[in-house]
Amino acid sequence: MATVRVDGINIRYRLAGRGPVTVLITQGLGFASAEWWPIQSMLGERARVVTWDRPGYGESDAPTTPRTAVNIAREALGLLADVAPEGPLVLVGHSQGGLYTNALARLAGDRVRGAVLLDPASPDNGRLRRELPRELFRRSGSDLSSRLRLARKLARLHLMGMIKPLMVSSPPLSLCRHHPAEARQAMWTHLKRAESYDTAIAEYEELDLRTSQQELDALGPFPAVPLEVLVHDPAVVVAEMMRSGHLARPDAERAEALWGQLLRDQAMLSPLGRLHVVGSSGHLIHLEKPETTMDSVARVVGAPTES
Repeated sequence: MATVRVDGINIRYRLAGRGPVTVLITQGLGFASAEWWPIQSMLGERARVVTWDRPGYGESDAPTTPRTAVNIAREALGLLADVAPEGPLVLVGHSQGGLYTNALARLAGDRVRGAVLLDPASPDNGRLRRELPRELFRRSGSDLSSRLRLARKLARLHLMGMIKPLMVSSPPLSLCRHHPAEARQAMWTHLKRAESYDTAIAEYEELDLRTSQQELDALGPFPAVPLEVLVHDPAVVVAEMMRSGHLARPDAERAEALWGQLLRDQAMLSPLGRLHVVGSSGHLIHLEKPETTMDSVARVVGAPTES
């Protein structure tokens, strides 16, 4: 991976491919960019593709500003100013990375040719905490704070190695068995670092407690460009909530309905937005259905531009 200095901190990134269009991929909460490397390499036949470990992730320096969507989008813009200062952009974001992509698209403006969002976090994500009963919010998996804090504690005590077999057999690592060894090692290195969870907790608290639609609207409008929003299969997520949270089906369906609506609403960011429900896929769409992800990004890269 290469390094670029943005606002006094080092950000690590990986560049693959060539072409007039640059694709920037922003990963979800707590995940290393290396999980996207196989898709990045395949997309490199169509465009220049950049993956990056935002501040606090992977080998990038710790952040020096609050983990707001605006600050992270500005860091991405600083990365692009060095790596791809000119030419059209296609922006890709998964989960909370989708929120940051939403903000970045507003900042990048006319350079944005299109975007692909996979189960993108909504700036109104705090509705889950406000509108679901407390126990349902926790057991549905909607509350990520306890899980992140436990992982941080294990990392600080250098105990992650003891639970590596369990982690390797669980998503996301279980979905990356065919990734190159270099990518798997980068993911594991990221997951072992307590600093990774410090940053993830800070990002999640911003999303859950302080982010608002008004914050993004203050950046300007989302550009009227081709937008593909890929969302999970509700049946898959309901089944997972019932299994992992021991929820009755009506409770799982209630939690998924609210979360799913928040995700689906993101397709309305652009008048050219299209919603795709990815059958048989859970939240990790890019790992569970990489071909579908590839096809969506390729369509946007190849979409005709206005004359």
